[in-house]
Amino acid sequence: MAENKNPRTEKVKTISSVSNHRIWSFGMISLMLGLTVLMILLGHESIFFVSFFYLMVALAALYLPLRLIVIQVTVASILTWIVLYQDTHQLLLSQWFVNTLVYLGVGMAVNREVATIRQIQRHNEEMTALSHISTSLTKTLNLNELTSQVVDHIFTLFLADGCTIFLMDEEKKTLRVISARENQDDPEILDQVLSSQPRVGFGMVGWIAATGEPIISGDAEHDARALHIPGTPFDDESVMGIPLKAEGETFGVLWIYKLGLNAFSDENLRLAQIFANQVSVALANSRLYEHVRHLSETDGLTGLLNSRSLLDLTERAINHAQTTGGCVSLFFIDCDNFKKINDCFGHPVGDQFLRFFASQLLEGVREGDVVIRYAGDEFVILLPNTNLEAAKSVGERLIETTRVRIMENNPRLHTTVSMGLATYPEHAKSAEELIKHADDALYSSKRNGKDQLNVYIPSYESVCS
Repeated sequence: MAENKNPRTEKVKTISSVSNHRIWSFGMISLMLGLTVLMILLGHESIFFVSFFYLMVALAALYLPLRLIVIQVTVASILTWIVLYQDTHQLLLSQWFVNTLVYLGVGMAVNREVATIRQIQRHNEEMTALSHISTSLTKTLNLNELTSQVVDHIFTLFLADGCTIFLMDEEKKTLRVISARENQDDPEILDQVLSSQPRVGFGMVGWIAATGEPIISGDAEHDARALHIPGTPFDDESVMGIPLKAEGETFGVLWIYKLGLNAFSDENLRLAQIFANQVSVALANSRLYEHVRHLSETDGLTGLLNSRSLLDLTERAINHAQTTGGCVSLFFIDCDNFKKINDCFGHPVGDQFLRFFASQLLEGVREGDVVIRYAGDEFVILLPNTNLEAAKSVGERLIETTRVRIMENNPRLHTTVSMGLATYPEHAKSAEELIKHADDALYSSKRNGKDQLNVYIPSYESVCS
């Protein structure tokens, strides 16, 4: 997106600016202290440094905190007055006192105006940043992409060292991490954060989820509400935690931390709450979109994916196989004589059997395989990274298991299956071909007596046509 800035670049620029400001401040303080010492050592011969000294006070007012200016001018004036008291004319001492008050007043006034200008500039920058963020967050409904953007924006806005987004589970008992980023170059720390599951009501994150109230802590490690994540270092940390809400209900937590004590201000918390409000709306929309999409791709009876997702998943598997030089296998499966179950026991019992059969397929496949209800009593199993021989082994095992398995609450419900198998790239060059050829092999199994696995051969096309 054009308006999105690189958060790492922005952070480097900001850190550089802060570093330059600190160097300038240190230089001004050192120079003023040096002049003070020099005036004390030279005694009345140091009068010509007076104007230069107060010029430095005026310049320092642009950068130094007000209390440092007051302390610096006061200490320098008192020490110089003590040294020069014996050798200096009373009129000159009076002039020195007046100059001290005048320049101190000028410094304080300038400092106050500069602080006001900086506050206005900072506010304008924050509002501009929030405007850009709001625009960018409305351009995607993909949950992963959205949360990644949120974390990047957090690092830019607050110079954070870590950010985590938690979402509450459906039972509202625990929170899971959906996105996290750590500035520390230690993958083990990030792994520990990603695997953490705070309980609602326990620890600072859990407290936020339970109460719906934000938290700011300048010393998180010693905060009474804190629970340390095992495997992460004990550092001096400042944290902010803001609840994510939709329609008044807390559904997650935005967690931000920065190394160092008291690194966040109340103004930071206010800005974080404004930002969290925008994030809450975007996340709520994204979750609704994901829920609707899930419903559209899920079979309502068995809970399996439906045929809408078949082509997309097969294309992805083939694209990966093209990159790695691997194989993709696909089964088409049909329950033999399922119509008899419906005719004998009724459709409600038939639906129960389909749910039972779907769970049986899920138990029989490997991690990474995908089971899909295609239509009626037809199912598809997609086996990424699987060659023909390995797929045949899986299919034969499923056929044997189906022959002996019966529904526990109705022993009379029993079926066998016919299966068709095709493998990329041996039997197909595209996802569409792989699906069609596995379907052709299925019908060959049914024509040849059912209860068997047939592998696709090109002659099936001429037979079917």
